[in-house]
Amino acid sequence: MVEIIIPVGPSDKSDWLNIVLSKVIRLASEGNYSVIVYDNSEREDLDKLISQFKVTHIKARRLEKVNMAKLRNEMLKLAKEEYVIMLDSDVIPSNNAFTRMVENLKGGAAFTWMHYAYDEKELEEEFDPLEENPNLGCSALNVDIIRELGFFDERYERDEDVWLYAKLKKMGYKVKPTKGRCLHLNKVHARETLASSIKEARRNLWRSKYDMMLVLDGLTQFQMLTGYTYYGSYYVTALLSLLISPYFSFLYIPIIMFGLRYYKSPKRYLLNLIPGLSLVFGLPYGFTYALINKGSKRR
Repeated sequence: MVEIIIPVGPSDKSDWLNIVLSKVIRLASEGNYSVIVYDNSEREDLDKLISQFKVTHIKARRLEKVNMAKLRNEMLKLAKEEYVIMLDSDVIPSNNAFTRMVENLKGGAAFTWMHYAYDEKELEEEFDPLEENPNLGCSALNVDIIRELGFFDERYERDEDVWLYAKLKKMGYKVKPTKGRCLHLNKVHARETLASSIKEARRNLWRSKYDMMLVLDGLTQFQMLTGYTYYGSYYVTALLSLLISPYFSFLYIPIIMFGLRYYKSPKRYLLNLIPGLSLVFGLPYGFTYALINKGSKRR
């Protein structure tokens, strides 16, 4: 049997949870699955909603501080089977998501995931080789291997999915995306509007600290550096143009052309450029934070 574990938190939307649980229960009834809802929302409305579904409902205290690695560890402690599917409460699995991910686990993967779609038309869209974007919101894990790691490193309060990806790869385990996509109802990361792009940019100002922690922990992956390389080239080109020769500004032509080709439209390119530049701008803070906290023990 494969266990499906869904976390429910205090800020979750009840209508989204209802849609997700309805779909999960239908898919679970078609195969050998059990469904566990790890509920630390402490909300009465969500409690009543979850009780309407045939699931194992685990109630837990709300975390004092958001720490996704700690939350994932608490969830995995509930696992009794070798294979676990992790699904966030705002992510709808496609009809073949569970079977495809479990097939990858049986094929030797320790961690597999489906990339997100933010529109139903994108569900079967092939992912670009550069889109190596592991996530735990629509994923499957070999729990025995995760136990060998000592579970998640709780210093990575966010980006615990990237840590897992890098850690497993360094240790020689197989990690791979699964064909297809899961539908993410929360479009905050989709960057479809200027407001969402700016919101993501603000978040990215501090997000680099986890990337720099990976660097200092010896877990850097080539795919993780592509964003810094690309968006960093805007700053490098600007400095070369100012300090050496204005002719270096012509380097912006291939840089911008690459971005337009990758994002497939000027609008998507511009809406992703803002948070991308913000990520690189926050790099000095991220490196300083990681350096100061390098001596801290794994929690």
